[in-house]
Amino acid sequence: MAKNQQSSVFRGIYEFEDPGGCLVAARIPATGSAALYSGTAVVVRPNQCCLFIYKGKIADLFLEGTHTILTENLPLLTQMASWRFGFQSPLRCELWFFSRQVYAGRRWGTGKPVLQKFKGFDTVPIRAYGNYNIVLKDPKSFYETLIGSRSGFDVSELEDFVQGQILEVFPEALSVVTNIEDLNKSQDLVSEKLQSLVNRVLARYGLKILDLQVLSLLPSDEILKALDAKAAMNIIGDKQEYLLYQAANSLNELQAGKGENHSNDPMQMMLGLMLGKSLMGADFRKKEREVAPRLLSEVPEGVKGHFCPHCGSKVRGTDKFCSQCGGKQS
Repeated sequence: MAKNQQSSVFRGIYEFEDPGGCLVAARIPATGSAALYSGTAVVVRPNQCCLFIYKGKIADLFLEGTHTILTENLPLLTQMASWRFGFQSPLRCELWFFSRQVYAGRRWGTGKPVLQKFKGFDTVPIRAYGNYNIVLKDPKSFYETLIGSRSGFDVSELEDFVQGQILEVFPEALSVVTNIEDLNKSQDLVSEKLQSLVNRVLARYGLKILDLQVLSLLPSDEILKALDAKAAMNIIGDKQEYLLYQAANSLNELQAGKGENHSNDPMQMMLGLMLGKSLMGADFRKKEREVAPRLLSEVPEGVKGHFCPHCGSKVRGTDKFCSQCGGKQS
C-alpha cells in the first residue's frame, strides 16, 4: 500500500496556467522548490517553455509538450545533481515557465517633452506617444538578466522596463526629422528607426519589439501657434494685413467676452480707433503707391516741378523765381 501511494506522488504533474494572460514568467510552485521524482510530468502548453534551474544555474529547457522526468531525458541535470538511474529521493529544483505569446497593444509615451533641434529652430520640446507589440524570444537571457529573486514577472513590469528603453533612444530616432514642418509626415521613419534602436538594446534581455508605431509627434503649444501664424501669413501674403486681421479678431473676442454692458470700455474704444486708423492709413498708402506712378507719368515734362536750390521749397517747372525765397531758378 505504501508503495502505491509513493508511486502516485512520484508521478506528480507540474504545469502553468494564466487565464488573465498577464504573466510573462512564473515560478512553479511560487514558493519553495519543485520536488522531482522519476516519472514526474512537466506539461508545457503552446506558446510556453520551461526552464529547469538547479542551484541557481540553468540545467535544461523544455519546449511545448508533456515531458516525463527520467535520468536519460535530462542528461545535463542528471550530471549536475549526480543522479543515478532509478533514484529514490526527490530532486529539489526550480521550474520557471515562460509565456511566448505576443503581447499586443502595449503603450508608450513621453511623460515630459523631449528637447530636439530642428532647422531654423534652436531647441523645440516634442511630445510623442504610440504603441507596440512585444514577444519573449530567449527565455535564458530573460531569466539571467531580469528575473533575479522574484517569483514572477508580469506584463506591467515589462511595459515599465520597455518604456524606459524607448525613452532612452527616442532623441536619436527623432534625429531623422530635420524640418519641424515635416514632423507629422515623418512618423513612419521615426517608428522604423526607433524600433531598430530599441531592439538592439532589448536583444540582450531576450526580448523583441514587433510593429512599434509612433501615433503622434507634437511640439509645444507655443510652437504650434507660431507655425499656424506662419501658415496664415503665407496665405494672406502681406504681413501688415495679417497683423490687422489678428487685431480685428482680438477685438471681436474682447467684445464677445465682455458683453453688451462693457461696450464703452476705454480699452476697447482705443483698440477700435487704432484699428480704424491703421486700416485707413494702410488703404491710403496702398492707393498712393498704385496711383502715384500713373499720375506722374501723365504730367507734361514742363509742368513737373523741382526744388529750389536756395531754400529747398517746391517750385513749378514753368516758374523762373522761387515763390518762397525769391531766388532765381536756373
